[in-house]
Amino acid sequence: MFCTHLRRLPALGLALIWMGGCAAGQKRIYTPEEIKSVLDARMSAQMRNEIVIPFEIDDEIRQLARDVTSRSTSDREKMRALVHQIIGLAGFSISYDWLSNKTAKEVFRQGKGNCLAYSNLFVGMAREVGLQVVYADVTSVQRVSREAEVVVNSNHITAAVIGGPETLLIDFTSTPEREYTGYEVIDDLEAIAHFYNNQGFLYGYFTETSPDLGFDPLEKELEMYRVALEVLPTFQRARNNLGVALRRRGKLDQAIEQYKLAIEHDPRFAEARSNLGSAYMMQGRIEEALEQYQTAAKDAGRNGFIHHRLGVTYMRLRRYDEAIKQLRKALSMESDLAEARYYLGECYRKLGNEKRAIREYETALEIDPNYLAAQAKLDLLAQSDKPRD
Repeated sequence: MFCTHLRRLPALGLALIWMGGCAAGQKRIYTPEEIKSVLDARMSAQMRNEIVIPFEIDDEIRQLARDVTSRSTSDREKMRALVHQIIGLAGFSISYDWLSNKTAKEVFRQGKGNCLAYSNLFVGMAREVGLQVVYADVTSVQRVSREAEVVVNSNHITAAVIGGPETLLIDFTSTPEREYTGYEVIDDLEAIAHFYNNQGFLYGYFTETSPDLGFDPLEKELEMYRVALEVLPTFQRARNNLGVALRRRGKLDQAIEQYKLAIEHDPRFAEARSNLGSAYMMQGRIEEALEQYQTAAKDAGRNGFIHHRLGVTYMRLRRYDEAIKQLRKALSMESDLAEARYYLGECYRKLGNEKRAIREYETALEIDPNYLAAQAKLDLLAQSDKPRD
């Protein structure tokens, strides 16, 4: 079974989470030449020469797009012919790989990619045959990764065909059963910024999983986030991720600067506020951290991790009842947060309720059998219950 699915949603989106809504008449579609002209005015010649336009296609792909749609009598038929052709490149079984952040030309020749990679190929081919195609940021699907106490953002990008009063999302995904409750049409410059943000995210991932790459992935990660910001200076996801990458390098003051800039441009950017709170905690500025976590929690949506961090901060201030409330809220959103279970145990232990503490430590270990801190506390409580000679 292949994983391309057509989603019909109202035009212009339902939930505008990260960026403002598109103003009437705002330019969304650029030719590669127009993009090069815009970028020439924004960045140095050296950096501009290193930029790729992810949806740019070559003569071979252009000809194929024209050939496969030559008998189509409507835009819908063209769209379906192109989708069928792209699926055919992978042997009629989409090889979805979220680690493959590729351009249209790379997907065409390699037959695999992530959601944005397949969208790049479809956008390039569809525009070649006259379809009005844009990129859409599915705001109800966000890839959030956690490392230590910080949150890293990437995203789910699809192509969207605009026709009359409706917008049709064309999604190459490994989760066909998932329904999307909101999306936002974005312009080509933002799509390119997403491409480089994703690339930085992947270099950060490879830092943890493949340490012997022959180059420093942390330096490449920093470079990719900075490229994303050169392409689109208002792209705060990349700024947040740049802060995370700087923190990983031990450059805490520079990380704080990036988080603050992200919040300055988007005061409701909950993940950046949470990361700023974590940075303050590392500096021992616990009251300032609490203020950031409290504000972040108001805009956290279903991100239980932020409520978890707020709960831990309350616990460190010995405000145990408030800590328990936030930790339970976190678990109501994300039941598999072993850390939240562990800190619930810590709160109950501090309040003298060892029976309840044991239950929480045991639940943390059920979620994560390798949670050594929870096992250590269980061993400690078991030892204290033994009769003394």
